[in-house]
Parts: sequence; structure tokens; C-alpha cells
Amino acid sequence: RRLVGELELELMQARVFLYQIAKKYDEAEDKLSLQAELAAVKYAVTNAAISIVDKSLRIVGAKSLSEKNPLHHYYLNVRAGLHNPPMDDATLSMLADAAFRS
Repeated sequence: RRLVGELELELMQARVFLYQIAKKYDEAEDKLSLQAELAAVKYAVTNAAISIVDKSLRIVGAKSLSEKNPLHHYYLNVRAGLHNPPMDDATLSMLADAAFRS
């Protein structure tokens, strides 16, 4: 029960961050100025999705590994996010550079 609550909290946090940055992007005149925020939200949401699906797999157990189980496909889909730019190390480097400049 506690783990499911943690999953829900993680999902809520990812959604709020994603929607906040999406709104900021929609309202921005200079969309290029949001490069760091866009990279950060991709990093955070992708890693949250991986964590959520991984914990879900643990809850369900071995049945979750079956190709017939939707969790199997969710696992493959969220892991694919790691291979789409920007890569995690580039995002963290960009955020560090911005922090040092401010």
C-alpha cells in the first residue's frame, strides 16, 4: 500500500513539472531561452517514468515480465526515453553551467 502511494506521488510530481514547463513554453516568445528547462523536464519525467514502472514491476512480480502483460511494454517504452536527446549527462552539465553562471 505504501509503495503504491509512493508511485502516485512520483507520478503527480512528474505531471506537475511537465505541465508547468509546457505552459511556460506555450507562453514564451523566445522558446530557445527554455532549453535548460525543457532538458530538465525531459530528464525528470523520463526518470520518474522508469522508476514508476520499475516499482510496478516489483509489485506485480514475475508475471510482469510476460510479453502479454502491459507492464512489459511500458518498461520498454519508458527505457527508450533514455536514448532520445538530450542525454542525461548533457542535461546535468547544462544545468550545472546555468547554476555556476547565476
